[in-house]
Amino acid sequence: MDYFELLRHRKSTRRFTDEQISQDDLSRILTAANAAPVGSNQYKDIHLTVVQNRGILDKLSEAAIKRWEDRAKMKKIIGDTPNVAFSQRAIDPFYGAPTVIFVSHRKQDLQPGIEFSNVACVTYSMHLAATELGLGSVFMWGSLEAMREIPELDNTALLNLPDNFQSLIGIAIGYPQQALSERDLATDKISVNHIS
Repeated sequence: MDYFELLRHRKSTRRFTDEQISQDDLSRILTAANAAPVGSNQYKDIHLTVVQNRGILDKLSEAAIKRWEDRAKMKKIIGDTPNVAFSQRAIDPFYGAPTVIFVSHRKQDLQPGIEFSNVACVTYSMHLAATELGLGSVFMWGSLEAMREIPELDNTALLNLPDNFQSLIGIAIGYPQQALSERDLATDKISVNHIS
């Protein structure tokens, strides 16, 4: 698949089957993570945690489920996003994905902000690799954000992160309930100005 064909098939999957991804596919996705650009070539500042244990994912969901009870706040966060039902998110913020990879970064004081760029690049590289393999995937932010907002339900210790690292984003990966299909690529979603 060429790059633009890959982009036409890329989507955020929010419904997964129970079937676990293969170790070969997981290995290829982790290879894609290691191929992503990282600021100042500091790959030592990135850490990946692969979670394929439903019990741990359920514990990591508790804060997001609790936050979901504040419907007014959630409406402000997601707005009228199509295909995102309140009830589905309340049950499982990971959408039933059998694999979630959490991307963590060493806490920054030298170049604050670079950690967000780095984890986004790594996560997007895995997202495209999953698409190329015919797998569904979606970026995960809400469960981590909810644990920061509700400290008594912060279960990030289950991720066994190295000292001085924090988990900033996750990516849920699995077989989509509906096969990835081709779509038209829009050219007007992002505003652009040209300076000559």
